Amino acid sequence: MSARARVIAALLLAALVGEAAPARGDDLSPRRQALLLLRVLAYDRNLKTRARGAVRVAVVFRAGDRRSEEQGEEMAAAMAEVARQVVTAGLPVEVLALPYRDAADFEARLEAAAPTCLYVCDALRPAVKEIASAARRRAALAASASREMVKDGLALGIVRSGLHWSLIVNLPAAREEGVDLDAELLEIAEVIR
Repeated sequence: MSARARVIAALLLAALVGEAAPARGDDLSPRRQALLLLRVLAYDRNLKTRARGAVRVAVVFRAGDRRSEEQGEEMAAAMAEVARQVVTAGLPVEVLALPYRDAADFEARLEAAAPTCLYVCDALRPAVKEIASAARRRAALAASASREMVKDGLALGIVRSGLHWSLIVNLPAAREEGVDLDAELLEIAEVIR
C-alpha cells in the first residue's frame, strides 16, 4: 500500500473514531455511513464537474414500505446532520429524500432532483438494476450499505463485515456513472471489475 493510500485509509478511519457503536447487528450506523460516503466522494476526480456547485445526495427508499421509509428518514437525517458540519471537496452538501415507486416514476424524479449521489436503502434490492441504470444515465454515483446491491450494479458500498468496515467499488458501474476514483482510494477498497 502506498503512503498516500495509507493516508486515505487513515482519514476514512478517522471518520469512524468517536462514533457510537452500531445500533443494529453488523450494520454501520447511518451517521458513520454518511461520514464515510461524503469522505469517499471527495476522492472522485470528476466530482466538481458532476456536482455543478453543490453535492446533492438523494436518499432513495421504497415508497409505501414502512421499514424502508424509516430507514430512508434515518439516513437522510444523519446525512443532513453531517452535511451541516462538513463540505465535500470544497462544495456544500444538500440532502433530499427520493421515493421509489416504479422505474418510470423514479426516472422522472431523478431527472428533476439532479443528484450527484444516490444512497439506496436495503428494501430496493429487487429494483437495483433499474436504479443503477437510471443513475448511469444521470451521472449520479449510486451507493448503499449492501454488498449484494454493489455486485448487482451499484457503484459503491460501505459495509460492515464483522468488526470492520469495507469499502466496495464496482469499477465498471462507477465509470459508467462518470465517477473517476483516485487510484489510492481503489487501493484500499475491494474492487469488483
